[in-house]
Amino acid sequence: MGILMHDWLLTIIAAIDAGVTKRSISLNDDANTIVSYYEKGKSIPGQPSMIYIHGFSSNKEAWLSVLKFVPDSYHSILIDLPRHGETTDTNADDHSIHEVVDTLKLFFDTMQMTDPLCLIGASIGGTTVALFTVKYPEYVSMICLLAPPPTKLHESELIKKLHAGMDYILLPTTSEEFYATAELLTVKKVTAPKAFIDRYFKSRLRVVDQQRRILKAFLEYEYLNLEQYYDQLKFAKCPALILWGRQDQLCVVDAAYYFSNLLSDSEVTIFDECGHFVSFEKAEETAKYIMEFLDRHSYDVVELPPTKF
Repeated sequence: MGILMHDWLLTIIAAIDAGVTKRSISLNDDANTIVSYYEKGKSIPGQPSMIYIHGFSSNKEAWLSVLKFVPDSYHSILIDLPRHGETTDTNADDHSIHEVVDTLKLFFDTMQMTDPLCLIGASIGGTTVALFTVKYPEYVSMICLLAPPPTKLHESELIKKLHAGMDYILLPTTSEEFYATAELLTVKKVTAPKAFIDRYFKSRLRVVDQQRRILKAFLEYEYLNLEQYYDQLKFAKCPALILWGRQDQLCVVDAAYYFSNLLSDSEVTIFDECGHFVSFEKAEETAKYIMEFLDRHSYDVVELPPTKF
């Protein structure tokens, strides 16, 4: 109980520091699907709302370090995806990214977010953004991709190890595995007491098996079809910002240019001294580049004269 209370307090402090408000919304009449999200600022005509989508085995709190540097003059929403964070399961038998994409559409419809959006996705969250853009282009004004997993052509040694069953790389369950993962995926040194880390992972054992199933489904099916999915991005008309860490060992930096070649209106920024977790290691820089990108590409709302009958 102590570790849960401590984690809860740290989350509240981080949310206050970022200036966000936690909300939730039911996506259907029987309230079986409830999406938890943070919101900051209000929707502004002519400026797309920014939707932040986390990666695998993560949650909406992963973006709080970035939102600290995003003023409330921008409208930001940070979502807990299905089977992550505080969002309830939408379909216990479907672990696919396609199901997540459809849940996002339902969320936007329920929220009556009718203007095109700026979708921002990290890691597998970037894959979610890419697939959403292909399937529902009318919802998308622009996209930001932070090191999404590429195709087998750019497969890293770490992804090969994931295929071999070394899932601790993305799903550590002990302090030893956590420190090993941090060493592989970040340049920024991560420090936390061993006892704290051990108690934290003990508190989340109930979700590990479920997330293993999600990872297994991704590696055995969706990962093998990524080239087919991503190839549809060449038809996307929206501008794209691609952010990557030069020292990323999970999704190699060359893959940034794979995505930029697919997306005709794209720009790439590579951060030095940065691994896979761009939003963690380069939080302020990430916020800066996203806001500048959005400002350059925000559309102007034209007031049409009233129709005469």
